[in-house]
Amino acid sequence: MLNVENLTVYRGGRLVLDGISFALRPGEVTAVLGLNGAGKTTLLKAILGFLPRQGGALTADGESLDRLSPADRAKQLAYVPQRYDGGFRYRAEDFVSMGATAYLGAFSRPGEGELRRAEALLRGLDCGHLIGRPMDQLSGGEQRMAYLARAMMQDAGCLLLDEPVSSLDLSRQHLFLHRLGRYVEERRAGCLAAVHAPELAYTYAPRIMILHQGRILLDLRRGEPGFEERLAQGLRAVYGPGLRAEFRDGLLALGWEYES
Repeated sequence: MLNVENLTVYRGGRLVLDGISFALRPGEVTAVLGLNGAGKTTLLKAILGFLPRQGGALTADGESLDRLSPADRAKQLAYVPQRYDGGFRYRAEDFVSMGATAYLGAFSRPGEGELRRAEALLRGLDCGHLIGRPMDQLSGGEQRMAYLARAMMQDAGCLLLDEPVSSLDLSRQHLFLHRLGRYVEERRAGCLAAVHAPELAYTYAPRIMILHQGRILLDLRRGEPGFEERLAQGLRAVYGPGLRAEFRDGLLALGWEYES
């Protein structure tokens, strides 16, 4: 499982992450909250090796990520980015099937079996209508669902997701996070998801971390003493004292009080 110790990252001469440390648990979704620019995306990209780090150690199942081959690294980490960044006209099921590449031979390509599994994963996400359609003709939300299916296809020990529901409509947001949580629990995978909405984090993530000014302000797990009170205090510290949080029937409602 993923372990991060004293991760430090500078970007453009500015300290973005300052000694970040945490470990993911199998079968648990961890949501990362924070303002724009708090370092959520930087955290994910530094773990993936997309950005250089100036300090810290990253291990998966006790082995340094720096020592892993690209294929072995792909077996440990699967990534769902904010947006589709490819220009090729792959069909959705072909794109999803590429998640199996790390398990194939050096000169092998996904075959019929991988393609059938990719189609099954899309149907399992209620996205069977994407089969046969080119990725660059899908909406942002549809691309996001294909990315989730590809991450599932990858069978990695840990999923890293960057604002995974930002392009989805309301019902799809809840479907995405529900299916993600079920997959993580069944697969016993670790999961780190950067999200904007505290309400969704509260509903679907057993663990919530808040990034603020380059550090982890809070790291909370559901069921801990004072969980809701501490979460509300942390949200006000980040978003402002006017924020009001109400917890009822397992849901979080947020409002705002303005000075008259």
